[in-house]
Amino acid sequence: MLNRIKYTSKILATNWVHFAGFYVTTYLSLIFFKLIGLEGSENEDWTVVLFLSLLTIPLLFFVYGLRIIGGFLATIIMLDIVGFNLKPDRIRLILFLEWLLIIPPFINWAFEYEYWLWITLIISFFITQLFREKKIAKIINRNLATSKHANEQ
Repeated sequence: MLNRIKYTSKILATNWVHFAGFYVTTYLSLIFFKLIGLEGSENEDWTVVLFLSLLTIPLLFFVYGLRIIGGFLATIIMLDIVGFNLKPDRIRLILFLEWLLIIPPFINWAFEYEYWLWITLIISFFITQLFREKKIAKIINRNLATSKHANEQ
């Protein structure tokens, strides 16, 4: 039982990669939106986009997006716990299903509010799920090796 909790905790800890990905994606998206002159970004000075946004992106996430980030994190943790305890050998399928289940409201918000950052964050979420796949595979393989070794003794 303790081994299962430790194993699941290690998988849950891989979710940090989403926040790093969202930060980088938001920064690059702001630059891209400025380059193409997307509505709302044309009035921003390049200094603001290139330098000040490095500091304001975390504020954007934690002031305006705290409920969204909290819901995202709670959902992905729940899906990780269920998925990786039921079918740990189906990593790619679990991660893809998580992505499919989580993105619909963000697609809706992108078009409803014409806030295109949601689209780039959806793409970022998919890419960070691929990064997680490798990390989770290592955790699962290590857990299987440890379990096999314990059973032999």
